[in-house]
Amino acid sequence: MAAGIRQLNETDMTKQERDSFYYMLRDSGREDYAVTVSWWVSLEGEKGNTCTMWGVVKWFDPKSRKIKLANQTSCQWINMEHIFDVHG
Repeated sequence: MAAGIRQLNETDMTKQERDSFYYMLRDSGREDYAVTVSWWVSLEGEKGNTCTMWGVVKWFDPKSRKIKLANQTSCQWINMEHIFDVHG
């Protein structure tokens, strides 16, 4: 991982990119198809890791801004603000 990677926020990506991610996540839940989601996990301040998981969005909690991504082997709640990539 390159030095200086930091937690992403909504100003780090364009509105078009963010809207595209949100559309794919909502569509995954509606149409029951898998997506691959990558997100940032902070360990110490600006230090952290990126995680990637594939699965179907089973729940979107607009109040806490999290999604529940599930596949055959695991389930993960992911904070929407930490997502930096989604592939359908």
